[in-house]
Amino acid sequence: MIILLILGHGFAANQLGDYFAMLALVGLGVTAAQAGTGPLLIRLQQAGKHQWALACVVLRAMISLGAILWIVVEMGSDTLSQYWPLLLMPITAALSPDWIISARTEFSRISMIALIAQIAGIGMAAWAAHASNPDWLFTVAPAISVASLISSIIFAFNPAKDRTTEPPEHAALSQQSCFGMIGFTLLSGVLPNLDFVLLGSDTTLFLAQRIFLICAAFLAAISGALCAKQQPGHLRDIWLIAPMAAASLVLWIWPDGVAALIYTKPSDALITLLQTGALWPILLALLSRQILIMQEQSSAMWIGWLCLCGMILSADLLPAPAEPSDIVILMQVRLVVVLGLLHIWRLQSVRRVLPS
Repeated sequence: MIILLILGHGFAANQLGDYFAMLALVGLGVTAAQAGTGPLLIRLQQAGKHQWALACVVLRAMISLGAILWIVVEMGSDTLSQYWPLLLMPITAALSPDWIISARTEFSRISMIALIAQIAGIGMAAWAAHASNPDWLFTVAPAISVASLISSIIFAFNPAKDRTTEPPEHAALSQQSCFGMIGFTLLSGVLPNLDFVLLGSDTTLFLAQRIFLICAAFLAAISGALCAKQQPGHLRDIWLIAPMAAASLVLWIWPDGVAALIYTKPSDALITLLQTGALWPILLALLSRQILIMQEQSSAMWIGWLCLCGMILSADLLPAPAEPSDIVILMQVRLVVVLGLLHIWRLQSVRRVLPS
């Protein structure tokens, strides 16, 4: 949030729009590099399957190299000298051992890692804004990633000695559960960026996306903690839904205030996009809830993969609307469709197990 405030008041809207468009593409590369194995690595660590966890990390590192190549192909090599720091992000995401800390439920250390990373990002953002050099923009996100990687390594291999609670034990996952968990994790990882990359080309749209991504990042942190703690029931739902419901309400009734807080002299088009996309945070929260419930069910092993493929193929086949506001509406409709499919499947699954 602070980083976005610094950048939003330090650079012109067109410069930020182009940068955020590149960052959204890199975000998909980071999701691919993590290979949907975040929750799976937590479960493997909790079950004591360290060799399988190491194999997953090696796989992530290999995929990250392919993700970097894909990013270069998509962005082109003409401006490589400008955006090359962004290429560090997939490999740092792949190698980060933060899942070890999450598996031990040392959430205070996860918060410390996030704080260290944010301080690094704030420092780099302040320097970029002070220098008024667009090239320094491309060092802000990588600074966060590198700081997060270094602090994760330090904390992961130095367990807390004053831990008062033991991490929950978890039985070994079946192959079906592992496969399904990867699919659901990839689905939840691409949702915040996929439609913006495949459907959007307007710079104002990517300015709005950065505000939406604040909600997505907060939601991802909550989901990770709930997954590690294996939190069930109403408490899980409150943690997921209440903050995003508040975010949606603020975007609906006060979009001009939010835009003015983040950016210097926001356009009317940006304010309209924020209000049009007010339902996006709560829809993402409801989807995260369904994913947390279903991701370890072996009977749901194909559902996440099918939804992921459907989202990618439909975005490629559907003609993108000309107006950015129509694109935001389409994005929310697509989230509603995925949410409906997951809800219907879950209802059918419950009915199958109930006695007739």
